[in-house]
Amino acid sequence: MSKPLQMKSKIKLDDTLIDSAKGYLDRQPKSPEEVIEYWARIGMAAAEQLTEEELMKLQLRNNEVSITVVPKT
Repeated sequence: MSKPLQMKSKIKLDDTLIDSAKGYLDRQPKSPEEVIEYWARIGMAAAEQLTEEELMKLQLRNNEVSITVVPKT
């Protein structure tokens, strides 16, 4: 049985994301790439399960957000 192909791509990431991954590494035996892949998987799972409002709150680190739907006039 052949091994599945692994695709590697270079992407530009924000320096603060890289620094956060390195800080996380201090507590975990992983590479920055593995940490970011882990975070991406969590994000994809959250995007499938949470509402738009919940995702916004998560992105804002649970700061109070109020969303009001205003009907078109």
